[in-house]
Amino acid sequence: MNRYGKDEGIVLAKKNLLNGNRLVILFTKAHGKIVLTGYGVRKLTSRRLSHLETGNYIRISFHKKNSYFYLSETELIYAYSKIKKSGEKLSLLFLFLTILSKILPENQPEQELFTIAKKVLRKMNNVSDFTLTSLIPYITLCLQKSGFVNEEQVKNPSFDPITFIEDLVDKKLILFNLGG
Repeated sequence: MNRYGKDEGIVLAKKNLLNGNRLVILFTKAHGKIVLTGYGVRKLTSRRLSHLETGNYIRISFHKKNSYFYLSETELIYAYSKIKKSGEKLSLLFLFLTILSKILPENQPEQELFTIAKKVLRKMNNVSDFTLTSLIPYITLCLQKSGFVNEEQVKNPSFDPITFIEDLVDKKLILFNLGG
């Protein structure tokens, strides 16, 4: 059964496939985290190529066949260009998007987390001195809203959300120092 839809979302990650195709992981407003196959999006003539940069906020149209999503069209809403000009902010962006990608379930709407994610990206883009210290409360809030931690755990002085997530996913999260 084919189903067509439209949504908007944040590009969390992408993975190249053969023949100019790409898997795109999006955190969408209405569908939560979804994985789409974009046919031909890596070709130089593709209008969708620049829209699918990690961290971009985009509008998409797609079709869903069985349990797979296929990307049809994209429209760039916001590129957060100030983040991408700063090495430190770019590193924070990748850290935050990696965390979201790890903690979000697929195909489950998460309206509250989506609102938080948009707020983080907006602040990261517009606040000149946005640092890891600025990001930590948002990461903690995401963990709370998604049910991974409760308020009692968060109030514990030894609670570190980055360490908690590393233990949760059994993988070290890397904060790159990309320079200025």
